[in-house]
Amino acid sequence: MEKNILDKMEENIDKTDINETEKNELKKNFLHLKEQKLNLMITGATGAGKSSTINALFNMEVAKVGVTSDPETMEITNYTLGNLVLWDTPGLGDGKEADARHTKNIINKLLEKDEKGNLLIDLVLIILDGSSRDLGTSYELINNVIIPNLGEDKNRVLIAINQADIAMKGRYWNHEENKPEPELVEFLDEKVKSVHERIKEGTGLDITPIYYSAGFKEEGGSQEKPYNLSKLLYYI
Repeated sequence: MEKNILDKMEENIDKTDINETEKNELKKNFLHLKEQKLNLMITGATGAGKSSTINALFNMEVAKVGVTSDPETMEITNYTLGNLVLWDTPGLGDGKEADARHTKNIINKLLEKDEKGNLLIDLVLIILDGSSRDLGTSYELINNVIIPNLGEDKNRVLIAINQADIAMKGRYWNHEENKPEPELVEFLDEKVKSVHERIKEGTGLDITPIYYSAGFKEEGGSQEKPYNLSKLLYYI
């Protein structure tokens, strides 16, 4: 098996260009994570890049990247990697009937309890499509499905904006340096601010998203280089 999320975090912590205080805090969180079982649900609208994110995070094909209009993940599936259990949910936005079924399954999983009577899901990572102007389905998912069913601790939700490299139609992405140009940084920062405000308005919660790019593996092609993936790992 190739390196999982914990191996990657351990390798990246010492390489990361941050001050020693932050580095020590990351190491402390990392050691805690290695000792604890973590159930992470990944969800989002169809096309947001859940599958490519899973593939990039775990550096292996645990999820098929969608290459047709048919949703690849029809039911909630899980993958166990060390102490991490990943719950991959179907994307919303494929029609009322399918969305109603998927929503019910997501809510049931959020309300499920473990053998100790605690909620099974520890964290929910909601992925948004940074290249899309219409995030209506995502806000519906966040405000009406995920947050109302988190139980008492509403701070167990993370929001990440994927596909930063093709926002603004990819015009201001520096492919040589694999990073956004200033115009795109400004656009992405505004999107982060907008998402934060919409969620606070809808739920009262202060959640500041991060943006990244998982890269995209075309069928038969190679994985594009991800951007800000380490930040996403630390965010988790």
